[in-house]
Amino acid sequence: MADPRNPFGSRQGVNERIMLRELLRRVDMMVILENKLDALVRLHTPWPPGLIGGAYQYDIVSNLAPESLSGPNAGLTEVLVPAGFVTTVYDPVFRLSPDQTRYVSAPSGMPTRIPEPGLPFSLVFRAEPGREDVLLKIASAYEAASRRRVPPPAFGPLPVKSRAGAVRSMASSP
Repeated sequence: MADPRNPFGSRQGVNERIMLRELLRRVDMMVILENKLDALVRLHTPWPPGLIGGAYQYDIVSNLAPESLSGPNAGLTEVLVPAGFVTTVYDPVFRLSPDQTRYVSAPSGMPTRIPEPGLPFSLVFRAEPGREDVLLKIASAYEAASRRRVPPPAFGPLPVKSRAGAVRSMASSP
């Protein structure tokens, strides 16, 4: 079976979505189990968020690569963890198609500098169904070890109420 969905333009029924979900889940589980992995890790998307009204990344809507949708469409839990920041992006542009009948997205060689800290990008962690505990351990260990998460500048420490009722800052907590 190459594609469990109805032909493009016709109604996509619930049965097609269920079959696609099961197929995607089995593929992930096969990779995890055959390779004795605890989790799968991938880059969420290799492209920055698209400019509003701008060209999509090579005609990919929302600048999301197709693999970005496999976890949620397979009914699998994913955890996105900050992995760093990008300070230079190359936004795609519209160019006239070779037959000169429409505009299509095309790569740009024009860099756009983003002020510090830049645009965030994330890693996606995914594990077997029911193994969310492992997933959270791996993702939180990566986040703690990489120290790549940067809180927003105007976001101060959260107040913590002690057992005696006094309020103190989490930044001063041991």
